[in-house]
Amino acid sequence: MAFGSSKKEGVRMQVSSNQSVLSQDLSVNGNILCSGLMRIEGKVEGSIKGEGEITIAESAKVKADIEAKKVIVLGEVQGNIKALESVEIVSSGKVYGDITTDKISIEEGAIFTGKCITKPLEKEKPPLKETGKTQKKSV
Repeated sequence: MAFGSSKKEGVRMQVSSNQSVLSQDLSVNGNILCSGLMRIEGKVEGSIKGEGEITIAESAKVKADIEAKKVIVLGEVQGNIKALESVEIVSSGKVYGDITTDKISIEEGAIFTGKCITKPLEKEKPPLKETGKTQKKSV
């Protein structure tokens, strides 16, 4: 067996090089832009925009509008959330603001005060058939 390898392949955790963490002792006032994964454990005031998944940890206090592909809330968010794919509020999560997303999950015990706008998944429409005949409208 090679050094560092493990028989338990499914248990091994991979850390992505494009993952950002704002630690519990960090406080940010301003706009945050992130292209990868982000985990917020501290305090943020301003706005947060990401292309990937944003996780608001249990210790986090966020006063910001959030835009991302996916948002998971374990802590507190005061602001609006827009997620392209989904928003998940776990039992310890608190959201005070409006949510716009395709899918939403709110666990029992979570707090959500605001409006939620969900968009149904769009089904592919079959192409229109061309008949080759033109129709004339009489006026």
